[in-house]
Amino acid sequence: MEKMAVESGEILEPQDKGLNRKQLAWGIFLLAVAVIFGLGAGWLWARSEQLWSSGQIVYFILPGRPLVFCGLLVSGLWAVAGLLCLVPKMILGIKRKGMRVFVRILVHLCITAASLVWLYFWLLSGINSVVGTYHKVTAETGENIVVYKPGFDPASFAVYAPASAFVYERIDGISGMAQSGHFVADHCTLQKQDADLILTCGVDVTKFPNPSN
Repeated sequence: MEKMAVESGEILEPQDKGLNRKQLAWGIFLLAVAVIFGLGAGWLWARSEQLWSSGQIVYFILPGRPLVFCGLLVSGLWAVAGLLCLVPKMILGIKRKGMRVFVRILVHLCITAASLVWLYFWLLSGINSVVGTYHKVTAETGENIVVYKPGFDPASFAVYAPASAFVYERIDGISGMAQSGHFVADHCTLQKQDADLILTCGVDVTKFPNPSN
């Protein structure tokens, strides 16, 4: 009986180390979500850069660049969770020790390379997102704009008006320089006056034609 139990245990040992269906399903699901978020962040990044060159920005709850940063962050976290579900059990399921060590080293190298590439784009998107600040300002009459303040110049700013659902276009004809020498973008109000809009940010007042007219 003892011999049969030992043999049975030896036979079942590789199966215990292998993947079960639940782990496999969760791993594939997590990696699929990571891919979706990663592709979405990549598409939004390319789209934002294309619009930026033509004087437009993406704004959906957050500006396009911080959205890319968040998308890459979520993608990375889900990818790590998916790999933790799949990789360790798959490696342990290899019976030959030499092959198991080789696969472990190869997987670690691939994951490290992919992580470095992801980290580069994630940090780059993070830097882009903090280079300037965006604030959405809405008037009591319903008009809304986005005020952009570059991080390198305290006096400069830009104003964007809605061009479509989530795309805002830069309003031309505004000086873009605060008379006070320091533009405060996070304390702005917007008022409608006849066919114009008046943007008040601290002591700086900017008047421009209502883009919706």
